[in-house]
Amino acid sequence: MAEGSTAASQLSPTIKTLAAHTGFSIGTISKALRGSPVVTEQTRGAILAAAKELGYQANARGMALRTGKTYQATVLMPLTSAAGYEWDGVEYTQILSGISQALDGSDYQLSVHGYRSFDDACAIARRVADQKLADGLIFSGVLAEDARIAMLTQSGFPFVSLGRCREPLVYAHVDVDNEWAAHAATARLIAGGHRRVALINADQRFSYALDRIDGFVRAFREAGVDPSLDLIAGGDLSTRFGRDSTLALRGLPQPPTALVCVNESTTLGVLSALDALGLGVGEDVDVIAYDDINVSAYFTPPVTTLYQPIEVLGRRLGEFLLRLMAGDNAAQLTEVFRPQLIARQADNLGGRLSRSHP
Repeated sequence: MAEGSTAASQLSPTIKTLAAHTGFSIGTISKALRGSPVVTEQTRGAILAAAKELGYQANARGMALRTGKTYQATVLMPLTSAAGYEWDGVEYTQILSGISQALDGSDYQLSVHGYRSFDDACAIARRVADQKLADGLIFSGVLAEDARIAMLTQSGFPFVSLGRCREPLVYAHVDVDNEWAAHAATARLIAGGHRRVALINADQRFSYALDRIDGFVRAFREAGVDPSLDLIAGGDLSTRFGRDSTLALRGLPQPPTALVCVNESTTLGVLSALDALGLGVGEDVDVIAYDDINVSAYFTPPVTTLYQPIEVLGRRLGEFLLRLMAGDNAAQLTEVFRPQLIARQADNLGGRLSRSHP
């Protein structure tokens, strides 16, 4: 009888089988199989070797067939094609870390699909949904009119987006209030005496880039000042783009006396350009940054920053996807964060209005 039980367990191994075979607890084995960082590599290696020996993966596949679930959560991650892009993947390590934290303790494994163009992203999203390669999907880089959101919403496939499109669709999403952030930064500079304010922005295909322009313009309108629309630059968010844009804008007959930056990478380029021109931040020109991985705390000189930890956004993305895959209503799974203003400069033009710069 014992021999028969052993044979049965070998044919249909479970976590209990692995626990009896290895001596590790069920909790430790479960965490190891999910790739939890709390399990050492040595322990994980021993458990994975035992799982392979006992055929546990085959059993997992059988469970997937019985339930109709893949137990995979997929993230679409852009791979930049810009040559020499200095910031490639920095934010995404934090996003993936947050998502992984949310999935830790669940039955889901995280898979990542890279893409180099929006068309590629659409094709991958469609393939994942049509072929049921995962139970849910997370993606970012949302366009004003985003074909992924339209397609997945229509198909009913579970997904959560980091960002919102500009179409009246109902779907789970996590976002930053970019309109508010740009308005807060611009209004602060206008209140400090600035009238020529530049916006170093993302490409206007992206929904959040348009949101930032809306907030930028609203701040001028509320102050009764004509918005400096000629000082809006959109690009690939690289450090080089921030530097090149600043050099070009400062060469105008009426250059900006302050700049609002869309991310840490462009801010670094802006600071580099101003230094090359012999302009002091907080003395000759004011800069307000947007930061999501706390890099701006180390800028020299320190600049006023709108800070929203991107890892927090990642965790919420993972939490929402788990709830969505469990059957929760997408309309109830939305959250928009407002970043924290960290004032490191006075951002006040003050007596500098009478000074001119090259």
